[in-house]
Amino acid sequence: MSNLKQDLDEYLLLQSDQKKNFNVKLPQIKVPSIFSRNTEPEANSWLKETQDTCCPQLSRLQRIIGFIACLGIAVFFMSLSTLYIPVLMLKPKFALLFTLGSLFFILSLCFLVGFQAFFKQMFSKPRLLTSISYSVCLSLTLYFALVVKSTALTVLCSVAQIITLLFMLLGMVPGGATGLKFFGQLFKSSVSASTSVLPV
Repeated sequence: MSNLKQDLDEYLLLQSDQKKNFNVKLPQIKVPSIFSRNTEPEANSWLKETQDTCCPQLSRLQRIIGFIACLGIAVFFMSLSTLYIPVLMLKPKFALLFTLGSLFFILSLCFLVGFQAFFKQMFSKPRLLTSISYSVCLSLTLYFALVVKSTALTVLCSVAQIITLLFMLLGMVPGGATGLKFFGQLFKSSVSASTSVLPV
């Protein structure tokens, strides 16, 4: 029995010596903070072109948070504006809320892409006409809703603003214009096929 106790003590002593000699060095992981400043650009960053002069110190996480926050506000204003569609003839609040939602939507894209890069892309030569027409429609909507208080002109400018916003967004999406032409031809062919079947 004493031999068993001695063997057990030796085993435990040997185990404790091995634990003392066994050191594991873990690599230190730097946890990014939301409010920290990014001083060096990341090598494989999908936002590395966004180091613009407007907000050069925003990290990728801060840009994504800004994008999500502005997109949420835009969706809130646009959905709130739909509540005013039934009383559109009495109050032009639809136009104001939709215009605010539209501005926050553009601001969210600016956070994602970068302000300078977004405006360079927005006012590049192929997109210049749609961007200027969108800006004019947005300004006229606010002018007719706030200053002139003309419901008919506000509604007209709001519809024009929606159409130009869609064209501007389709122009900024890669392959947007080509996709629009494809779906337009697909719709046209399906409508022409269905009208040939229907007896009129």
